[in-house]
Amino acid sequence: MKIDINDDFDSAFQNEIFAGFTLKQCIAAGVGLLAGFGSAAALWYYTGLPIVQCTYIVVPVMVPFCVIGFFTYQGKSPVKLLKEMWFVHRTECLSYQAAEQPGKTGRVFTIGRDIPKKKKERRKGHGHI
Repeated sequence: MKIDINDDFDSAFQNEIFAGFTLKQCIAAGVGLLAGFGSAAALWYYTGLPIVQCTYIVVPVMVPFCVIGFFTYQGKSPVKLLKEMWFVHRTECLSYQAAEQPGKTGRVFTIGRDIPKKKKERRKGHGHI
């Protein structure tokens, strides 16, 4: 009997906290909603705009929090992607550079060994009877 198991068990079967969402996703959604409601209430209180227009205006405030919690690219969160991009940006010089040699044809790499030649010893009898 053969039972196939996924290579990455954690990504296939995530721990669900609420309604199929992980803890990270629930926290990101909660923070995004709090930021949105707080921004909408402050905008409504200080400007006097209708609440429906305030909710449309605060959507860009909510989106970054939701992106941090829900978005993944090649299995990496946006925070990990930004760290990786920053590391690549800080890397100034590569320690290895490969290029073709112009004008040369044939072998580029050869293995040269100095094998000492054995001196041929002359036989005394030359093999004649």
